[in-house]
Formats: sequence, C-alpha cells, structure tokens
Amino acid sequence: MQRVDSIDFLRGIALLGLPLTNLIYMANFTSGAMAPSSAWSDNLLIYLVDIFAHGKFRTIFSILFGVSICLLYEKYGTKSTKIIKNRLLVLGFLGCIHGFVVWPGDILLNYAVSGLLVLAVIKLKSSTLIKLAVCAIFIPILTLILLILQSGDTSIEQELINLDKIGFTVLELLQFNVKNFLAMVALLPTITLWYIFGLMLIGVLIYRLYWMSKVHLSRFVCIFILIPLSIFGSLIARLNFAEQHRLVYDLLNWLCAIPFSIALICLVLKHKQPFDTSVSLLSYVGRNSLSLYLLQSLVGVVLFQFAFPTWKIYFTQTDYFLLFIGFTILQLAVVWWFKFKSIRGPAEVVFAHCQNYLNRREY
Repeated sequence: MQRVDSIDFLRGIALLGLPLTNLIYMANFTSGAMAPSSAWSDNLLIYLVDIFAHGKFRTIFSILFGVSICLLYEKYGTKSTKIIKNRLLVLGFLGCIHGFVVWPGDILLNYAVSGLLVLAVIKLKSSTLIKLAVCAIFIPILTLILLILQSGDTSIEQELINLDKIGFTVLELLQFNVKNFLAMVALLPTITLWYIFGLMLIGVLIYRLYWMSKVHLSRFVCIFILIPLSIFGSLIARLNFAEQHRLVYDLLNWLCAIPFSIALICLVLKHKQPFDTSVSLLSYVGRNSLSLYLLQSLVGVVLFQFAFPTWKIYFTQTDYFLLFIGFTILQLAVVWWFKFKSIRGPAEVVFAHCQNYLNRREY
C-alpha cells in the first residue's frame, strides 16, 4: 500500500501551523511570554490566533494519527499489531529524548501512549468507538472546567521574568526540562492522554467511513455546518471566558477545534485526487513531519534561550507572527532540499532504523 498524499498534505499543513501557537511557550514554557501591547494589529492578531489557530493544528494532527494507524493496520496485515507497537515505542522513546533535552512541551510521548490505547481497541465496533471517543474527550475536559469554575479563582497568573536571568546555560536548560517534562508526564492521565486518544478514535472512524464504507461527508455539511459551528463556538467561548477564565476558554477551544478539523480533513479526502497524482511540497512536509517538528523546537529554544533571550521580554503577537512566517519559510526551504535530493529527514531515518531493529528482534 502506497502513502496517501492527501494525508501527507494535511499533516504538512498542521505541522507548519504548530509554531503559531507554540512559539510563546518555547520562549517561556511555564506561562507563555508575550509583551503587552495596545496596538490594534497586535490585538487583532491575538484575536485571530485564538479563533483560528489555537487547538486547530494539534487536533488535525491527532485525528490524522488515528487514520494513519488504520492505514498501517491495513498495510501490514497479520503482523500489524507488533509492527505498529514497535513504531509507537520508538516514537515514545524519541519523545522522551525531545522532552528531557530540548523542550518539555513534547507531544510525541503523548501520541505514542494514546496510540497504544487505540491499538488495544481498534477492532471494536464503530458504535463502541463513538462512545469511547465521546467519553475520552468530554468527561475530562468538562470535569476540569467545573472544578475551575467552582474554585472561583478568576486571576490569570503570569510568571514574572527575571531581567537579571533571562537566558539559560546548557546545564540549567537540562535541569529545567527534566523538572517540567516530568510534571507534564505526571499530568498526562488527567486530561491530555484521553483527549488525544479520543481524537485518534475519531481518525479511526473517519478511516472506516472513507476507506471501508466509501461514505463521504457532503461539502455542505463541512462548509456550512461544521466549520461555522467551530468558529462561532470559539467566538462565544472567548467572549464569555477569555478575560477571567482563560484556562476554561482554552479547554472549550479544544472542543471547538474538533468540528473544524473534521470538516477540513473530510473536504481534502473527498477531493483527494489532485494530491494523489502529483506530490506537492506540502506533502513532502507531511512526509518529514517528525524532523520538522524537532527542528521547530530546536530552533525556537536556541533563539529564545541562548541567541536572543531578551526577545521573550519584548516580543508582541506581531513579532511572534513574523517569526512564525520565518519558521515557515525555513521549513519549506529544508523540505525543498529534501525533495530535490530525494532524501528523507534525519529523524525519519533514525526512526526507521530503530523500528527495523525492534522488528528484527520480534521475528
């Protein structure tokens, strides 16, 4: 079974969009770092990023991960469970290295563990998977929202940046990463593990709908129902909660990202022929998403913690947006070079070698 270029295309879009929301946490992981600004351009960009970016790209990525697990399951047949398990173990291992050494906001370990959960239930009936997805997504998020609202705490804590110590030495960065990544791992079972697991189950259901049942969501449903539902949901949540309960708004925005992501994925899959006949640059981005994801973190951490640590003090939303454009150009240039040379990204090469090693041990 060959790669599905439309899936790579969607993965490429999601990957390129991640720095738009991740950069502020590469500058200051614990609370984000953004200089206050009264400029209309900054306020407009904050508003647009909140509505159209926060949660959207990660949600697309997670749903596609579920689709990819099903495609691998179809590709490897009777050996699929062991092979996919080995892939997820390698991904989790790389995620731990990434989280401990580079940036504690790593998502790879979460994907690996959630993927193992998906692998355990992938043969269940679709009706059962729907119930599991609803419970995994809604119960943790709504429970946390109720706890936040009942606490009555409306303050938004901002970590003050010590002007005398705004950068890291290598050893200090490692110590910071170990402490915060361990905290992230400890928090996985509370919400993010189940949320990502639920999104991957949506991916499994989309696979069954498109590849097995050959049923497509109509363009009308995607464009005029799901996408407006997502956008207006984010708008209403922002108006009611962004000022006093920012965390509540972020959680609601996660939920609002789901219909938007489903719509975009279904629209591309419904009209996937153009992507299957000619491999675009964005498809190559998707094929090398692991290398580019690690590159994003490495460049972001080097810039904010070593090369230009004062950026975290002065950067406004406009500055982050301009840096995001720079990141996008850099990644497209790297992928163009990969495509020109007909080579894979270094992380993909390492991943393949590690997986082959585990597969040889299995057989």
